[in-house]
Order: sequence, then C-alpha cells, then structure tokens
Amino acid sequence: MIAALVAVTATLATLIAAACSKRPAPVVPFAASSPWRQLIPAEVKLHPDSEAMIAAVQGERGLYANLVQYGIPIYTVPPRTNFYSVGCTAYTSRVCPFAGWPVLIPDGARPSPGSDGAMVTIDEASGTIFEFWRAVRTGDGWSASFGAVNSLYGSGWGGESTGSGASRLGGVIRLAEIRAGTINHALALQTNNACNTFRPPALKSDGKSTRPDCLPEGTLLQLDPALDLGKLKLKPGEQAVATALQRYGGYIMDVAGTPLSVSFELDTTATPGTLGETYTKAGFRWDYDAMENVPWEKLRVLG
Repeated sequence: MIAALVAVTATLATLIAAACSKRPAPVVPFAASSPWRQLIPAEVKLHPDSEAMIAAVQGERGLYANLVQYGIPIYTVPPRTNFYSVGCTAYTSRVCPFAGWPVLIPDGARPSPGSDGAMVTIDEASGTIFEFWRAVRTGDGWSASFGAVNSLYGSGWGGESTGSGASRLGGVIRLAEIRAGTINHALALQTNNACNTFRPPALKSDGKSTRPDCLPEGTLLQLDPALDLGKLKLKPGEQAVATALQRYGGYIMDVAGTPLSVSFELDTTATPGTLGETYTKAGFRWDYDAMENVPWEKLRVLG
C-alpha cells in the first residue's frame, strides 16, 4: 500500500510539473523519445520465429479495424469541464490510479459500446490523460474497473487501462489522421494469440497463450518495407494504415477476440449503427473491416 501511494505521488508530481510548464499539447501524443514515435531503422533484426508467429495470426488475411464496438472514444475536455471523483471497482489491495484526482469528463461522454467500455479524456491545459477500462456512469458520478492517469509528454506506457500497460491513447489511429491520410506513430495492435509473457516496452501481459508461435505483449510488428504499396489497389484508409506499419510498426498491447486487430478512435458523432463519414470516405465498409487488400502475411516480427 505504501509503495502504491509513493507511485501515485510521483505520478502527480510529474503531471503537475508538465501542467506548470504550460506547453501546448503535441500534435502526436507523448515525448519524442516515446516508443510510439520511433521510426523503424532500415536495418533491423527479425525474431527467429517471425514467420511462424505471423502465420499463426494470418491463417486468413486480415488486420481487423476496431472502429465501433471496440473503437476508443477520445474526448479533449474544454475549459470548465465537470470533474469527478472516480472509483475503481476491481481494485482491492491497491490504490485506484484516480485517487486524489479531479477527473475531467465532459457532459455527454460515453464509453465504447463493446465489453471493454474504454474511454479516454484529455486535459490539454495540464497535459493529463485519464484512461478508463469498463467505465460506467453511475448516477451523478463515474466508476471504472481499471484505469490510468498518464501524461501527454510521457512515454505512453503506464497504468492498467490496457493489458500490456500501454496508455489507452497510445497507438490509436485518430479520425484526423484518417482524414489527412497520414499516421505518424506506431499502432496499437491486439491478438487472440498473446503470450502470457511480455517484452519491453510492455510492463505486463494479460495474454494466456502458451503456444510456441504466440506473440508476447510489447512485440513490435512491421509490414515489410520492401513491399511497394503503390502497386497495390488500396483504399485510402488501407494505404494510411499500411504505410504507418511500414514506417513505425505496431505494438501488441492487448488481447482480442480476433487473430490480429488495430485500434481506431470511435467517431462519437456518427449515427448509431454506422462508422461515420470519415471512415466511410476512407473506404472502410463495416466494423472489423479486415483491410484484406493489404498483404498482411508480409508482416514480420522484429527481434
């Protein structure tokens, strides 16, 4: 308990310092040194079991787009937003990460409709990210099963809003990025073949697979950069995602019900039951669109 309180105090001090510096929020979240923001070098070492690991999640070609049920609603909070004391229902012997925080949640905020109930709110004035797993509106307040408080200027890893300890904002493909056709960061990937082990930058794992071809959480996947995307008939959304996976890759950071999926921001303005105009214009057809025009079997696991 004392160690947990010390950790909370240290996090508070870091985020307060960021707030006092009055830096504008970065276009791409997290520090320039964050794993999410690193271009993959031209010369890299592949994992010795890369071929088998990719074959295990590409029995049928697909990188499934989590657009709706498991899309991530992200709210940038305006000044004078309501704040709440948010409790954690799954914590017993540990301190809830929201303890002592005035957690900013705008009116009308809603968690993702799927079983994760994920949600992210960002206070740009202080550079603070509030992250929720299984968020629930309870009368006049809010609760969550697990959560995290991270900094826009930090590493993008920390807390329990995801299985690997990644920030729930980390790697999420934003609506603005799809509109621009450019994604300048690594992507957040999930798999149903996540190992019960992990590797940096992951801090933990919620994977259960013990198969020899399983993917440890924290593993970095890259689409083979030798693949000429210009020769493929790709939709704009597929092009943006594939290019990001060639340049920055994607981290396995959570368990999913699909072999391999990628996180997108939920379009909270979309008519219920639809993807929203941005995703439709980019060529996405439905939730869990497999983006199968990209040869995902050309993914590789880095060393």
